[in-house]
Amino acid sequence: MRKRRFRNAPGIILAVLLIGLLGYFLGWSKALEIKTIEISAQGNEALVTPVIVPKDLRIGLPIARVSSQRIVQDLSGMTWISKIKVNRRWLAHDVRITISEHHPIAQYFDSAGTTNYFDSKGYSFISPNPPTGLPVINFGDPSDASRSAIANFLAQIPSDITAKLINLSIDSTEQIVLTAALPGFAQLEIHWGSDSNISLKVKVLRQLLTLPENGKITVADVSNPLTPVVK
Repeated sequence: MRKRRFRNAPGIILAVLLIGLLGYFLGWSKALEIKTIEISAQGNEALVTPVIVPKDLRIGLPIARVSSQRIVQDLSGMTWISKIKVNRRWLAHDVRITISEHHPIAQYFDSAGTTNYFDSKGYSFISPNPPTGLPVINFGDPSDASRSAIANFLAQIPSDITAKLINLSIDSTEQIVLTAALPGFAQLEIHWGSDSNISLKVKVLRQLLTLPENGKITVADVSNPLTPVVK
C-alpha cells in the first residue's frame, strides 16, 4: 500500500508543478499582459476612467489579475451606472470595459435640495448629464413605491396631457395629482388616484372635457372612473 502511494508521488508532484507554472504564467508573467485599455461609458468616460485606472486596470498588468468584482465595487458610488461589462481579450492583450447608464424619465428634489432622477422602474440616482425637459415631481414621500407609481403613470399617460405640464405630485398614500394646460382649459387640476386603470381614467377624462357644461371647470377627479367628479 505504501509502495503504491510512492508510485503515484511523481504524478502528483508534476500536477502541482504544472498548476503552479500555469498560475505564474497567467497571473505574473508578461506573456498575457494588458497592452491596451478601452473604456466606453456613453460619454462619461472622464468620470469613470480615473476611478479604475490605474487602480484596477493598467498597461502591463496580467489580464488574469483583472477583477470584475473590484471594478464594480470601486464604481458603486456612481448611482447612474446600470451595468458594467468587462471583456478580457487574451490574444489581443486588451481589456474592454463597457458601462451603460440608467435613463431618467423624471426628476425631483430631495430634502437637501439636490436634484435626483429616476428611471422607468423607479430607481433613483444622480445623473451626470441628464436630458432637458424632464418633468419635476413633487413627492409627499420619495419612497420606492411612490417613484414606481409615478414611473408607471408616466408610461401610460398620453403625451398631449403632459405636453403643457404645470405640476405633478404624489402624496404619501400614492395619490397622483396632475395640473396642466389643456385645449380650452388654462389650468386644469386632475386627480388620478392610484396609478391603476390609467387608460380608462384618460377615456373618462376626455369624455368629461367634451361636455358643454364642463367648459369652465378647474378640477376633474377621475380617481374612481365610474363616478368622476368635476368642479
